Amino acid sequence: MHLPAINSSLTQPLRLFLTTLTAAIWVSATTAHAAADVDARGAFSCDFQSSGETPLGQIPPMIERDRMYMADRPGMLRKDIPLSFDSASSNVFAGGRYLFKKYDQAQDYKLWVQSKFILDGVLFLQRPYFINPDCHAWKTIGARDFGDMNTQHVVMRTERFGGASTNVPQVLQSRWPQLASLASAHGLSSVYLWYSPQEQLVSVVSFAGRVGPKITDAPDFASLAALGTGPGVGQQVFGDQGWPMGMDRTQWVLTIWLPFILGDQGLPSVWPNSPVFPQPYAGDGVCEVSRGENSQNSSGDCLPTCWNGVADPGETTANCPGDVRLFPKEDDQ
Repeated sequence: MHLPAINSSLTQPLRLFLTTLTAAIWVSATTAHAAADVDARGAFSCDFQSSGETPLGQIPPMIERDRMYMADRPGMLRKDIPLSFDSASSNVFAGGRYLFKKYDQAQDYKLWVQSKFILDGVLFLQRPYFINPDCHAWKTIGARDFGDMNTQHVVMRTERFGGASTNVPQVLQSRWPQLASLASAHGLSSVYLWYSPQEQLVSVVSFAGRVGPKITDAPDFASLAALGTGPGVGQQVFGDQGWPMGMDRTQWVLTIWLPFILGDQGLPSVWPNSPVFPQPYAGDGVCEVSRGENSQNSSGDCLPTCWNGVADPGETTANCPGDVRLFPKEDDQ
């Protein structure tokens, strides 16, 4: 099955119905959860289109293989991968939203992704199925969770403003409490406020949970529409600044990453919209130790030694990326 098959499964009348249904309300399934600030001072984002001709079953193992290198970079705290359909083509919009401990680590990561992350002889952003990548390093003004990211990051909305003036850091700092309060009042599960001093850009990234029971026979368009309908929290807080809107995109969260631990001994990735969207599976060609795979239950993927953090004979970057390391990791302190 290819991505266009899912895209074409939703008729225009159903799209209109879902949008109308949620046009006047904000809905969230966020459960009771103490608000907590994330100790992040940096962030990184990348947006691109991905070819809709890529077979669905190939996507999760590619992402899992990348995770074992990309989530191993200094200071990386979390990543959400967005996914949405392009109404004008068979391609999809994808990318990543990361939080980093420090701003300079986010800057270093941007440089690494753009010029150093080479796998199978190909620079990451030059892979043929990535179209028009747009990447940025950010200072994190604030990042706050109101719900459990592992269960409540189901959909995300990215608002990006350009043309910000020189006093923008003061504006962002002074209005962060208002933004966080509004996000909480709307029942969002997380909100991030980012600033790019070099590019004079501001971004608000917000997350929400599911608006109803999880369905497994169609994408969750209801939750997508609930978050994406009406002005976003960023527009409500910063709309009076006159900053032009460069992006306002609502997407599903395809997968969530946490920091990698050698041998893939850390926490597994989370796939909140799978099914319907694909997720890793035994037999996908990559040994995912964090998901419980081993040579007994996934012999086609895992060698007996694929867990110990050592590049043993027969292990490669393809079948055991958790052990076979390619890139030096600088001091994380």
